[in-house]
Amino acid sequence: MTKATGADRKLQEVNIYHDVAKALTSSLDLDSILQTIMEKMAEYFRPDTWSLLMVDEQRDELYFAIAVGTAAEALKNVRLKVGEGIAGWVAKHGERLVVPDVYTDPRFAKRIDEMTKWETRSIICVPVRSRLRVLGVIQLVNVRMDYFTEQESFFLQSLCDYAAIAIENARAFERIQELTITYDVTGL
Repeated sequence: MTKATGADRKLQEVNIYHDVAKALTSSLDLDSILQTIMEKMAEYFRPDTWSLLMVDEQRDELYFAIAVGTAAEALKNVRLKVGEGIAGWVAKHGERLVVPDVYTDPRFAKRIDEMTKWETRSIICVPVRSRLRVLGVIQLVNVRMDYFTEQESFFLQSLCDYAAIAIENARAFERIQELTITYDVTGL
C-alpha cells in the first residue's frame, strides 16, 4: 500500500467497486470473477503475495484456489487443516485476523514458509462468508501495516463479500446446469 490522499484512496475504491461489479454482472465464470477481485485487492493493498484458499468441506481442509507471487507454484498442492495456521484459524472461527508480526503469533504455520522458501512477515486474513458458513479465506502477505486502517479493513471485507457472492452464484449456476442435463437425459 502506498500513502495517498484520502480523496485519491476513495476514488481508487470507487473504481475498484465498479470493476468488481462489472465482473460480477457480466460473467458466470467463477475463475474470471475471482481473478478480477483478487487483482483489484492486489492493486489496492500491494501485498508481496496473495491468495484465496477455499474450504474443502468433505476433507475439512483449505486448498489454494488462487495464489499469486513468488511462492504461487509451490502452493498449488498445499493443504491446511481447518484450524491450522492463521488462515485455518480464520476459516474455523469466521473472524478476520490482522497480524503485523507472524513470528509472535502461535497460530502461524511455519511449514508453509519452509516449503515455499518464502518469508512471511505480516499477514491479513479475511473470511469469505456466505450466510453462516465460511467458503474460504483471502490472505494478503507482507502488506504495509502502517497504512492499514479501519477504512481499509472495511474495504477488504467488502471485496471478500463480493467474492462470496460470486462463489455462491457460480455454485448455483453449476447446480442448475446439472439439473438441466439430468432433465434432458431422463426426459423427466
